[in-house]
Amino acid sequence: MEPIERATVLVTGASKGIGLSIAEEFAEHGHNLVLVARGEEALQRVAERLKTETGVEVTVISRDLTEAGAPQKLYEQMEQSGKSVDILVNNAGVGMSGLFREGDYSKLSSMLQLNMLVLTQLTHLFLPQMLIRKRGRILNLGSLVSYFTGGPNWAAYVASKHYVRALSTGLSKELKGSGVAVTLLSPGATATDFVKTAETKDMLAYQLPIGPLPKQIAKLAYHACQTGKKSVVPGVFNKILAFVGELHPRIIAFEVFGFLSNKKR
Repeated sequence: MEPIERATVLVTGASKGIGLSIAEEFAEHGHNLVLVARGEEALQRVAERLKTETGVEVTVISRDLTEAGAPQKLYEQMEQSGKSVDILVNNAGVGMSGLFREGDYSKLSSMLQLNMLVLTQLTHLFLPQMLIRKRGRILNLGSLVSYFTGGPNWAAYVASKHYVRALSTGLSKELKGSGVAVTLLSPGATATDFVKTAETKDMLAYQLPIGPLPKQIAKLAYHACQTGKKSVVPGVFNKILAFVGELHPRIIAFEVFGFLSNKKR
């Protein structure tokens, strides 16, 4: 597919980590941005820096997407602004580790809401106009963990990323020939604050080599998104893990991944 020039790119979870790096990458290629996250002060700092460094237009929207009706309100705000979203980056998401039975259900519910339902609703809202224009891209943040059949000690998080992968794969087939493409980005362990927020620091899986840096991931994601590639797994080691995760019989990979999902004692 031909790349989209001078697009308006909406990035959720854009104030830090991979989302910030993706926003920076699009800005460096001359695309205007709409940055969405909870922390307005952090977003404003990012916006001012990117406007100064790249000269692109940057709009900031401070919103907690897990609040009732938040995706719909975001869509309506964009409609009222007159800006057409050409590329939607569904990056916002959180992690949660630990035994399922011991987890705080309110946090669990919020995670599932953000990782799955918010992503789904934003896609459902912005996709129709992309199809009318026959021009659009959707970049969904998945995870390497979705290549394994499940993960004890972070069962619900792994399940949420299975959903993102399945949805993205199905939509890719539906949208073939429409001028709109969906790309699934599946990073592995990365140098972001996910380790702290998801409390995975002591998990054996995070003792493996850390994959590409967010900036490197963003470059791969940008190219894959613009060319309409269905899926990208950043890093050679992560590609090997993804391949192993789908080897049959998958129970072997599941047992290995289950072991790596344990926490050091």
